[in-house]
Amino acid sequence: MIMPPSDKQRENYEYFQRELKNLLSNHDMTDKYLIIYDLGISGVFDTFESAYREACLKDYKDYIIQQVIDERKIVNYVAPAVVL
Repeated sequence: MIMPPSDKQRENYEYFQRELKNLLSNHDMTDKYLIIYDLGISGVFDTFESAYREACLKDYKDYIIQQVIDERKIVNYVAPAVVL
């Protein structure tokens, strides 16, 4: 069962959204995964897995992991299923 985000997770996401433009302007941060905890960046990682591992080791509560990516550049494709 998927739990809805907590108020603190929502606040952390809002913090990330406010900072995203600045993060995207720093090319060293592009495509990195951030642990956002307590309204701040707690860590920067190359992979989601390493960020998740670190958050678990630190026993964070109400954290989020976000990738620094310009969502406007994401291309979504929708294709019908084909049965052979």
